[in-house]
Amino acid sequence: MKLTKKIVGALATFTLLFASVSTNSFAGSHAKYPSKPIEKTITFKAGGAADIAGRLSAKAAEKVLGQPISAVNRLGAGGSVGFDFVGKQKNNGYNIGWLSASILTTTILGKLPYDYKHWDFVCGVTVDATTIAVRADSPYKTLPELIAASKKNPGKIKIGHAGVGSFTYTTGAVLMKQQGANVVFVPVGKRRTPALLSGEVDAISVHPPELMANVRAGKIRMLAVSTPVKMAAYPDVPTFKSLGMDLGFYQFRGVFVPKGTPKSVIKKLSDAYKNAASDKALKAAALKRGFGINFIPHNKFPKYVAKQDALLRKAMASIK
Repeated sequence: MKLTKKIVGALATFTLLFASVSTNSFAGSHAKYPSKPIEKTITFKAGGAADIAGRLSAKAAEKVLGQPISAVNRLGAGGSVGFDFVGKQKNNGYNIGWLSASILTTTILGKLPYDYKHWDFVCGVTVDATTIAVRADSPYKTLPELIAASKKNPGKIKIGHAGVGSFTYTTGAVLMKQQGANVVFVPVGKRRTPALLSGEVDAISVHPPELMANVRAGKIRMLAVSTPVKMAAYPDVPTFKSLGMDLGFYQFRGVFVPKGTPKSVIKKLSDAYKNAASDKALKAAALKRGFGINFIPHNKFPKYVAKQDALLRKAMASIK
């Protein structure tokens, strides 16, 4: 009997000791994070504004983390391929992703069998506006003028877009419905700018980076942008909000990780990307390419994403 008690006692002591060592080792591995290179999935095509922002922000974050971040473009299904890939990786901080609000629209549309809670969200870094743009010779000088004209001539004004379900289509469609405009939306896919310049459509709903060269060449005029504040790249363009047309949801971009990633790792990543938000190269790219910088830290970003999801669900349901 005494021998049995001694064995049980020894086993209990060993179990506690093992648990203590394991816990300390696990915590220690987090404290040393990162101890090897990090891979960053970018769900946008190489060379575009979103891709450039993702790569430049990674370079700036490297300076704080002390380890390289290699960017890999994983495209397909409106970002779903890349989003799904990141979600299936180990939650140790060595596989991260560069997201946009498309991580919400794709799940709302059912392109993935789960919602935004499938991942953890690190921080917001940049923001893209959606703009309603016209040719430079268009008779519509302001967004209110275009909307007023659509009411006087129902169904006459055509607005080109990337496709139903895209973020820019959703923004444009919700805006026009909110304002009681009577326009026709035309899916022109990647031909948005050519379709506008050729006169196939009267306006387009797009992200400004697609237009910057033609805007600077005096061929296209942006009537207004969806961001809550004016953008440094085009300070003379009014916001929807300043015109009394704020929608509340925006094309944010930032960092996400597999569900269950340790909070200490998420904080380290967020702190590193905070440095990226003030990086000279990223700021210069934002001015040149036409996107904005809007850092949202780890302790606020998850709530921001949840709010954006609720707003987008309501908005997308309203235009079905």
